[in-house]
Amino acid sequence: MSPFKLAATELRRFRGHPIRTAALVAIILIPLVYGGLYLWFAWDPYGELDQMPVAVVNEDTGATVVVNGDTTQINGGDQLVDQLKEDRIFDWQFVTAGEAQRGLEDGDYYMTITVPENFSARLASLSGTDPEQATVEFDLNDANGYVAGIMASTVESELRNQINTAVYVTFATTIFGDLTELNQGLTQAADGAHQLSDGIGSAQTGAAQLESGLGDLTAGANEVADGADQVSDGVDQAVDVAQPVVQTLADNWTQIQTGAASAADLADRANSDLDTVYSTLCGADTADADACAQLQTYIDDADEVNNDIQTANTTVQDTSTDTLDQASNDLTDLKTGAADVATGANQVADAAATAQTGAGDLADGLPELQDGADTLATSLTDAAETVPSTNPADDADNAEAYGSPVTVQEDNLNPAGTYGRGLSPFFIAVALWVFGLMAYFVLRPINARALAGPLRSVPVAIGGWLPSAALGVLSALVLYVVVDLGLGLDPKYVLATIGVSVLVILTFSAMAHLLKLALGTAGSLLIVVLLMLQLTSAGGLYPVETTPAFFQFLHPLLPMSYVVDALRVTISGGEVAHVVRALLVLGAYLVGSLAVSSVVVASRRKWKPDGLNVPLQV
Repeated sequence: MSPFKLAATELRRFRGHPIRTAALVAIILIPLVYGGLYLWFAWDPYGELDQMPVAVVNEDTGATVVVNGDTTQINGGDQLVDQLKEDRIFDWQFVTAGEAQRGLEDGDYYMTITVPENFSARLASLSGTDPEQATVEFDLNDANGYVAGIMASTVESELRNQINTAVYVTFATTIFGDLTELNQGLTQAADGAHQLSDGIGSAQTGAAQLESGLGDLTAGANEVADGADQVSDGVDQAVDVAQPVVQTLADNWTQIQTGAASAADLADRANSDLDTVYSTLCGADTADADACAQLQTYIDDADEVNNDIQTANTTVQDTSTDTLDQASNDLTDLKTGAADVATGANQVADAAATAQTGAGDLADGLPELQDGADTLATSLTDAAETVPSTNPADDADNAEAYGSPVTVQEDNLNPAGTYGRGLSPFFIAVALWVFGLMAYFVLRPINARALAGPLRSVPVAIGGWLPSAALGVLSALVLYVVVDLGLGLDPKYVLATIGVSVLVILTFSAMAHLLKLALGTAGSLLIVVLLMLQLTSAGGLYPVETTPAFFQFLHPLLPMSYVVDALRVTISGGEVAHVVRALLVLGAYLVGSLAVSSVVVASRRKWKPDGLNVPLQV
């Protein structure tokens, strides 16, 4: 007879009566009842904190603070209450101090938060020279449940952020005054910066035009300077020639006047004499008409010359020596003035060139100035947008940022998610071990007929184990399906999780089979003892390093430690090497348990008188 036929024979014992069948079904469902119900109960308790009643007592009387000569009323307690109402971490109950104390003592509230009457006064002291730290009182009562207090403590940091979110408004009001005015001032400054940027843009265009115009001016000034230099040189040459002549005329002008007068008199007499000669020669009838006509022509020419001489003489006589001296001085001044004009024209050209360079530098510098104005405007706009509202309700979503400006960036390589999912490796392992305990309350560890028959010890031992192994595999699958579909286990590696669970139930059932086979009722007690030892040493609830040395010693020796380690990887992720190590250890326990069970079966075939009278049986 094969081991499988022995297993089938054992299972056929439960046919024929509903109670027997129900017993097998109960064994299969034991891990589900134990592990499933506990995981369901503790799957996500921290997600339901808003159902825990917590009392809030606001005894703050408010305070006043003088900001820039204006008296401002602040009330941090009211702002805190508004903030808590916006973010219901707990089921806030806003009550009196007496009601809060009574409720905490009676168990109606798991915690009380009290805002003392000097809360705002201490916040207002921040603007003075003797600042005081404001306090908020937290009161717990472990008589209402120690774990409830632990749960409240786990969110205390978030609660502090909510409190600080409300407090920052009071603090900012104390230090800066009305934040609305600050926002408006920043907005106006940003608008002014934008206008400045636009003005600089216009100035940049004007500077470019100015540079271009100064370029033209510089070119023209250089041409004028060159022309002025040429004029100055020409004037120098002319004056150098004319001035000595004029000066000589001035020195001899009296003599020239006398000579001019004599010449004018001589010309006038000559003209009169010609007239007399004409009258004498041409007055008679016998005069030659052609000769007289020619003579008249000469007389007309002489009249014109005489008129010119007389005019010139008049001019010479009217011109004084002083006039010539002044003309000589004017020529000298003309020379000096022309030189000054040339010098000035060169200075103008140099100044225009310098102005052109400056205009170029201005045009080049204005873009940087405009960029600075744009940056200023953007910064002021951003600053205005980041000024928080003085209404805490408006900032409820920013509680963490306002309440805790510096945060710790946390990264989890393989996050478990919920509380129950993180503990599922431990409770799945415990549930599968409990199956081994309960299975042999109903199943027999060995077939007595096979023990007395000719079948070898190994098949007999395996045949006694296979019924619990088969039922255990079915039980493990039921547990997995319900936890996954019902609670949302959603393991990272589905097949690996199922495979590890199957190997675990095979190993644990083999160990339970060995203990029950070898020790009987004492074996059942030993299974319970091993369960207790593994509960405390597997590291499923607390890190092994935080447990006493005795449990740290047991940790690497017992199989549940490796089960928890492997299921953590298959459910949440991690090093595959941990799974491989667990498979090797569990395989060793499985093979070793079956091998020792075979040895026990072999020893049982030697009948002894003591074996006929079992001292304790359950």
